[in-house]
Amino acid sequence: MANTQSISYERIAEVLTELGMITKEQAQRALDQAAAYATEPMARRREIADALESIGAAVSIHADDVDFADEHYEWLLDEAAALTGGSVTVSNYRFDKANPDDEDCGLGTVHFECNGRPLSFGIEQESNDYLDMGAAQQAIESLTAHDDPREFRCVELEGSDPGDDYMVLATAEQRDGLLRHLGIVFEAPLR
Repeated sequence: MANTQSISYERIAEVLTELGMITKEQAQRALDQAAAYATEPMARRREIADALESIGAAVSIHADDVDFADEHYEWLLDEAAALTGGSVTVSNYRFDKANPDDEDCGLGTVHFECNGRPLSFGIEQESNDYLDMGAAQQAIESLTAHDDPREFRCVELEGSDPGDDYMVLATAEQRDGLLRHLGIVFEAPLR
């Protein structure tokens, strides 16, 4: 695989398949759904990261209003765990609000179990309409199985655009391939 082709949805599906991150069947399903724009060139890392999520190789942490963030963390953790193909399970989720009587309070602690191991992360978002991006990233990074070489890393996006963050599950070799073939750079883990 050489980085001589322009980056398109089709190229991303090809690279993910060759790196072993998705199956040929997953790639074909994604390409069928994106048929109208599958060959259009992409230049920005955010477009590429968005395509990674659409194809099934990433999960996004939404920067926009999610309504009831205390409930959205559970959905986000389940989505991330699903990318592991069953090597990680999330259970016993709960959100302890700093002020349980205030529906709009976003402060508190997320508790859950990852493969039976209890974890918790402090949430410092004032409004329950928005996610604490850093805490969400740390929680997703914690979703690892002891015998799985893959780990979640956040895509480093260009500029100061405060949009969604994208978490990709990959081995070090797969991350290197994503850098070489798609120009994807990853942030250092927060943990």
